[in-house]
This record gives sequence, C-alpha cells and structure tokens, in this order.
Amino acid sequence: MIHDDALLQKIRDGDSTSLDKLVAFYYPDILRYCLWHTPNRQTAEDATQDTFLKTIRHLDAYVHCGKFRAYLYKIAANVCIDYSRKKTMEQLPDDLQEYDIQMERIESDAHFLWLLRDLSDEQREVVLLRFAHEQKIREIAEVIGVPMRTVQSRLRSALKRLEKDFGKEVR
Repeated sequence: MIHDDALLQKIRDGDSTSLDKLVAFYYPDILRYCLWHTPNRQTAEDATQDTFLKTIRHLDAYVHCGKFRAYLYKIAANVCIDYSRKKTMEQLPDDLQEYDIQMERIESDAHFLWLLRDLSDEQREVVLLRFAHEQKIREIAEVIGVPMRTVQSRLRSALKRLEKDFGKEVR
C-alpha cells in the first residue's frame, strides 16, 4: 500500500521520483474510471493525464487528511464532465492489435453497463464507483459531493432494483 502523506510531502519538497511513484500507483484506477466516462480509450488516456496534471498543479492547495484517493477521483470526475461537454468525436484506434486485446474487457464492461442501464444516473455512478472501482462509501460521498447516507440510500435502491429486474444471479 502506498503512503500518500509521505509521498505528498516528498513531492512538495521537489522529489520527482515520489511523483512518479504516486502517478504509477493511481494511474490504472484513474484510467479505468475515465474509460467508463469517455467515448474511447484515447480520450480516457487524455482525461487521465489531465487529471494528474490538475492534481499536480493544485497540490499546494490540497490539505492531506487521508483522503487523497477521493480527491483524485473527484478531479477525474470533473475532467470527464469537461470532456463530455466538449463532445469529442470517437476515433478508431491506430493500433488495431491493442484494440482486439481490449475487446474482451470491453465486452465484460458492456455487460456490466447493460445490467445498469435502467438505473438512474445517480444510482449508476454510485454502483460503478462502489463495484467497478472498489471505492468505499465515504470516498464515493466525497467524489460525487453528497452525504454518506445519500450514497448508502442510492446504493441500496440500485441493488434492490437490480435484484428485482435480474434476480439473484446478479449477486
């Protein structure tokens, strides 16, 4: 497990190796989050890079209190919203072999999204953060900016809806 507070202090002191460690640790999770919220891999990679650039740019304003992961996801959520507003056009990937490799993952993710299709946007976001990104209730509350009880309520409602619609095989 990475120790955010120690790394953040080293980064503030100018240690670029610690910055590389921090980015390397969180990059896969943030990329996966951005893949859910952008139209293609290239856009997701751009959004992920923008997330880290904004995080680094505003690192001096961040007061570490054990919630860096949620802070990072909040920035990623805002970046993805910005990208969706731009409505970038989806492009075919240059490397078709990489595309084929990703297809199995995409099909699995598509099935998951298909299960969530009838949920409200708020419920879908909570389910994605909880199960696809393994966020804790507290972290989800910070990312989407609502109280923990609201997150719990949305999650409970979503799971009841999924169980009703698709039976016990969903679990």
